[in-house]
Amino acid sequence: MEHPDPASQIEAFRHSLLTLTNQTAELQVQVAQMTHAMPIPAPILDAASHGNFFITGLTVFVLACFVGYYVVWRVTPALH
Repeated sequence: MEHPDPASQIEAFRHSLLTLTNQTAELQVQVAQMTHAMPIPAPILDAASHGNFFITGLTVFVLACFVGYYVVWRVTPALH
């Protein structure tokens, strides 16, 4: 069984890589055009950029309570 020529495989890989690079550049231009065409409303931008610290802290606290309860009550009674 003969192996293909490594030089031709490398050349084919380079050609594929160049094609993918060009397609990526074209998609990048299209995304940039779409981003400028569709501005994001200010309330959505504000909500996505930062959240209310109280709500975030409360969420973390409640989740920690559930996880702690689950962990403590899943320990075998012999270890208490």
